[in-house]
Parts: sequence; structure tokens; C-alpha cells
Amino acid sequence: MASLREARLDRGWSQSAAVSRLRELADAGRVAVASAASLKTQLSRWENGTVPEEPYRTLLAELYGRDLADLGIDVTPHWERGHEIPALLVEIRDELRAIRELLQERPDDRAPARNGSGRAR
Repeated sequence: MASLREARLDRGWSQSAAVSRLRELADAGRVAVASAASLKTQLSRWENGTVPEEPYRTLLAELYGRDLADLGIDVTPHWERGHEIPALLVEIRDELRAIRELLQERPDDRAPARNGSGRAR
């Protein structure tokens, strides 16, 4: 798997050259895109991990001739990305489960003590 930056560098393009070609693709397909200056900023963000929206995803895949996954663009919805849960939260969740299990195994200490006649003391 490559990244957007690697795909651009593999073609020997600067960010400005990639933006120019991206705008040409958009114009040919009659797709409205941001200005060149704005696209350059966006391209930098995308190369640093921000996931592009449509129509940019399609244009980038076409520009570099690669699938989105090959460009390092993960379009999996956030609720399906379990790998993004911070390790600390996973550890806390596991600790809470262990505590809950321990509490379920213990006799209820809050129940009133009973005397020999079966009545609470």
C-alpha cells in the first residue's frame, strides 16, 4: 500500500503539478472543485491523513491510477474502525469488566446479617 504522497512522488510531481492535473481531470469531467490554492492546501492535508470527501476521492484515484486503499485512504466509517480506540480506553474497558465479574462472584456484603431465628439483626 502506498500513500498519496508516495503516489505523487512516484510520478515526479510537486504538489502544484498534482493540483494542476487534478483540476484538469475535474474540468474534463465537469466536476466542480476548489481553487488551485485551496486544493494545494487540501492535498497537503490529505497527504497527512485527512480523508478527502467526494468528488476528490474519485479524482485522486483516477489521477494516480490506483484504488483508494492503495493510496492509503480509509473510507471505512468511524464506527467500524475498532483499531482507532485508544489503548487506554480498551484497558479501562477490560478492567471494568474484570471488576464487574468479581462483584458478581462475591456474596452481597450489603445484605443484612441474619441471626439464628432467620431475622435480621
